[in-house]
Amino acid sequence: MSYENEQRRLLALFEQVSTSDNEHASSDEERFDHISQRSQDSDTEQEGSDSDERETIITTSDQQFFTGKDNITKWSSQPPRSNVRKRSENIILQKHGVNPFAQNSKTEIECWKHFISTRMLQQILCFTNAKIKQRQFANNDKSRKYFLKEATMEELLALLGLMYLAGLNHSNRQNLSDLWRSDGTGVDIFRTTMSMQRFYFLQSCLRFDDALTRQERKSLDNLAPIRSIFEDFVSNCKYTYTPSKYLTIDEKLEAFRGRCSFRQYIPNKPAKYGIKMYALVDVKNFYTVNLEIYPGKQPDGPFLQSNKAFDVVDRLVQPISKSNRNITFDNWFTSVPLMTHLQKNHKLTSTGTLRKNKKEIPPRFITTRGKEIYSTQFAFQKDITLVSYIPKKSKVMLVLSSLHHDQNIDPTSGDKCKPEILTFYNSTKIGVDVVDELCAAYDVSRNSKRWPMTVFYAIMNVAAINSVIIYRENNNSQINRSDFLRKLGLSMLEGHLCVRKNMENLPRGLRKRIHDQFGETMTYAPSKSSTTYRRCKVCPSAKDRKTKHNCNKCNKPICMQHIIPLCQSCVDLDSD
Repeated sequence: MSYENEQRRLLALFEQVSTSDNEHASSDEERFDHISQRSQDSDTEQEGSDSDERETIITTSDQQFFTGKDNITKWSSQPPRSNVRKRSENIILQKHGVNPFAQNSKTEIECWKHFISTRMLQQILCFTNAKIKQRQFANNDKSRKYFLKEATMEELLALLGLMYLAGLNHSNRQNLSDLWRSDGTGVDIFRTTMSMQRFYFLQSCLRFDDALTRQERKSLDNLAPIRSIFEDFVSNCKYTYTPSKYLTIDEKLEAFRGRCSFRQYIPNKPAKYGIKMYALVDVKNFYTVNLEIYPGKQPDGPFLQSNKAFDVVDRLVQPISKSNRNITFDNWFTSVPLMTHLQKNHKLTSTGTLRKNKKEIPPRFITTRGKEIYSTQFAFQKDITLVSYIPKKSKVMLVLSSLHHDQNIDPTSGDKCKPEILTFYNSTKIGVDVVDELCAAYDVSRNSKRWPMTVFYAIMNVAAINSVIIYRENNNSQINRSDFLRKLGLSMLEGHLCVRKNMENLPRGLRKRIHDQFGETMTYAPSKSSTTYRRCKVCPSAKDRKTKHNCNKCNKPICMQHIIPLCQSCVDLDSD
């Protein structure tokens, strides 16, 4: 009898036996759901079940057939036979790397502006100045007018540059007065760039949308205060770089404890409270391809969308759809319908751990009775492989993959005899977690009661990571991220410092430090000859001492008692 006829005979027998057990399906499923609810599931290990569960198993001379808890899903103990030498999911048609329009960006700020573009900065400047005008109208204190003026594009860039430098020095949460100290313990570049009052004022006035229409938009969208800027940033991330063949989807939490209708509590995260985001990250270099904010329950309207794991993944993979890449995610996302959907509609393979309460799992795959530690059991469908691994006593790990189709054991795992699917999952699940660690290493976030600022700080952190990846590939460089951030921050200050060094109302010592920052020698305006007597600026006003001599550097009137005579050699040394 041919192989095809034998297979048809076995499948017919399998269907006959499955039908006879349908009367037990309802009670079995209830028992499995009860066991799953009592188990403490984790991303890697889950409690095994030792209960006797009814399961349909057909055994032939070379393989077994299993059925899931739903009595519908069928699995085989042997991988499917295929005459294809190489599956389509292993063929990547797109070469990863920087896309052509960004390949000519060689400097740090040019790479950074591919993510926070000039258009985005102009929007932020426009809405920030609108807030400043509102503050000016409400404040009549003339002593505060000097730092209530409207911002310029150079000053906005300088503000963001100082945030990057504060994060580089791990001073993002430090008190501002400590950064602006003039007793030698402060950071000189902060006092050189702007006053502490001006920095605090600009930071408090940062806005990302039109305040006049915000309430109307919030009735349709919980993310209205940051929607436009966030979507522009995500769009820039999608189209600037083509990722490699392995990516990760996971959640990340941006720390925030203020008032927010969609603030989340995740106890296993360091911050515990914050704004939850979903991220699609390249495993090779940790480039963030796509981001999505969890908005809670959106009002009815154009922004209403499902927050189920299936739909979240379906939206996140749009930039890489039909590219034959592989996605790794944890057990919150993983399901058989999702993997089938990714293969059929997006031409993407996927790998992930699986929770025990999924109805497609055969009962024997979640039990540890009669199984040795480090033992592995495989089950196969045409395009999906299920693995049950026992890492320790009474623990079971379930991994599902549409990329692997064999029973290979990783030889590098030693006595633990881990299956290759599990080793692959462990090596590719870390993408989003590494991005979180990179953001925390040089975090720009400052304490704020406004959740849009928390989202914007997250945008700045991710933009810095993505831009250093672009810079390295464009310049064929292995620059450290700390050096890149230092150069980026200083380059963002240059425009404002060029304006500031020529302001005659600044103290001479401050202007001299700005010139030193540029490696320039400060020149002084020639003293103006005076034909009239003026009061000496050093003597007490009660003396009313008049003089016609001026200081050669600051041009202040000064009497002969306070003139310091210098020889020509000392004058030349002072100018050097």
